[in-house]
Amino acid sequence: MIETTTASVRCVKEVTSMLKRKQLAALTAALLLLSAAACGRTSYEPVNLPVSSVTGMPDESADAPVPEDTLPEEDSWPEESEAEPVPVETEPAEINIRPAAWEDVTWTLYECPYFTVEIPEGWVVTWDGNAEKLGWTAEAPAGTYAGISNIDHMNICKSQQTAGFLGQPFWLENGTVQEYMEKMYSGTTENFTVHNGCVPANKDEIQALRPDKQIQDYQALYATFYDSVKGSDGEGIFSAVVMEAPDVVLTGGINYAMWEVNGTLAQWAEAGRLVDWAPVLAHIVNSFTYTDYYIQEWMAIFNAQWSGSTQGGTDPDPVMEAFEERMKDDTIVQEKYSDMIGEYERVYDTENDKIYRAYNGFLDDLGPDQNRFTSITDDQYAEGYAGWIDK
Repeated sequence: MIETTTASVRCVKEVTSMLKRKQLAALTAALLLLSAAACGRTSYEPVNLPVSSVTGMPDESADAPVPEDTLPEEDSWPEESEAEPVPVETEPAEINIRPAAWEDVTWTLYECPYFTVEIPEGWVVTWDGNAEKLGWTAEAPAGTYAGISNIDHMNICKSQQTAGFLGQPFWLENGTVQEYMEKMYSGTTENFTVHNGCVPANKDEIQALRPDKQIQDYQALYATFYDSVKGSDGEGIFSAVVMEAPDVVLTGGINYAMWEVNGTLAQWAEAGRLVDWAPVLAHIVNSFTYTDYYIQEWMAIFNAQWSGSTQGGTDPDPVMEAFEERMKDDTIVQEKYSDMIGEYERVYDTENDKIYRAYNGFLDDLGPDQNRFTSITDDQYAEGYAGWIDK
């Protein structure tokens, strides 16, 4: 009885053990099915495991054979490679360029009986006189300080006594262009200071036109000043030809010793901005033309002593030559100081071949990858700028 009971207990234990192994096998199969589904397989083929010779159940302790057709061949394995970065397209930054007045010019023709001249739209021309003495001025509108003036011919006394007798406002003792300009603008400017000057290249040409009169002085001067009428600090180029005229016949048939001054030309702009306005002022000078009416009247007065050219007596060369005589180092220092006070950085636009005053930090905002704008060299500070780049 005891043996039977013992045998029964042993049998129950074996059956229980078998059931546990069956449950474990079923659970393993279920996990394999779930794994296959998670990997995207549509069906599952059971793997034949070794069977235990004792229990008749799969032997979990043995290594399971892997079907050869389930492994890819070695040559077909994908090679490991680093993924190439996908370029990110960025929108170009919008550059807010504000052109300067001297760059944004629309030209218009001004006409009067004695001359024609092209001026920027909005500029005002005033003139006075006739063929004996004609003067004219072209000035920028209010808010912009720039302009040009020309007097074709005038006689100036050599002594204070003669000037007082004839009612002239001033006289020239030495007959130099600097003396003439300082007295000419003494009533409208303060601190008129000549820094340097030059003798224009066409001096011999002008002397050949007037062989009867000896040139006393011919200069193009660079000067700074304060315009007490307009309330602005300015700089300009002032040129004229002063000639000996010992036999000038005035009213009453009396000969007076005089200076004959021809081609008085003044071009000015706000201090520090003459280099920017120079191309505009040069265009005005080049476009100036006397009319046929002026030539006929002038020849009648002076008996054709002057060659009857229809082109104006002014010449842009003195302007540029005198300006080029400015010390370049002074200009660079002045422009750098101006940028520092205004909190600007000067940049060069490689696409448009122009120089701009940009807000401080402009190049940093664009980043290191852009190649349109670059910092300028010291020499480029003397070339002026075409406008501003606002934030």
